[in-house]
Amino acid sequence: MKPIALASVALVLAGCAATEKGPSPYEGQWLIGRVNGEALMVGPQQAKPTLTVQEERMNTSFGCNQINGTWPEAGEAFGPQMSTRMGCPAPIAEMEQSYNQAMAGANNYRIEHGRLQILAGDTVVVEAYRDVPTSQLAALNGTWSLDKMSGVDSIQGLYDGRPPYLALDMNDGRANGNSGCNQFFASVTPAGDALWLQQAGMTLVACPDNLARQEQVMMQHFADADRTVEQDGKLQWWKGDTLLLEFSRQAQ
Repeated sequence: MKPIALASVALVLAGCAATEKGPSPYEGQWLIGRVNGEALMVGPQQAKPTLTVQEERMNTSFGCNQINGTWPEAGEAFGPQMSTRMGCPAPIAEMEQSYNQAMAGANNYRIEHGRLQILAGDTVVVEAYRDVPTSQLAALNGTWSLDKMSGVDSIQGLYDGRPPYLALDMNDGRANGNSGCNQFFASVTPAGDALWLQQAGMTLVACPDNLARQEQVMMQHFADADRTVEQDGKLQWWKGDTLLLEFSRQAQ
């Protein structure tokens, strides 16, 4: 199976920050996508939250304060994070607060599925990814029909008989689709080996219970998947060894 994202390319680029001991896959800039398991909601005019590792130092910015600390050896606690004290707009201040709370207990890190994960014990508290232009994945453009979905007995189609679908425009980094009842739309982020659908919106049609359940499961699977795989005209979202969603490309 072929992961769709460009994690390996991003890690090679990180080698530009090599030390005498050889390239470190952690060096360089990462974009923070999740804190304490929650996706960060970044406005269109807002700077993307970044975490930059340089040798034994780290710097984090959500677009207001600069948060600095020591980048420890693997398996060691991160220690205190020092921050400037600017007054920030509420959404940014809330992200900074969540990040500082998450880092207070952080004691390890790793790269998993092409993403930097900072852990407190066994729990991922911060997850970040290399910046990869969505246009590099333009081969995924088009409409994909839902064939398989774990957690439901059977997939219910739209009122006109079509299956639920996902339409991708990787040139603009946008997605839209239909879960079987409501229309949804989202931004698309290549996050390591996964395609994240973020800042999703949805129409508000009242759905029968079975379609409401299908809609809930589908959107949760997009959020839970740790990798996305494209193979033989199929687009799949996986979590561990479990296939969550599988789509097939519709003929043009």
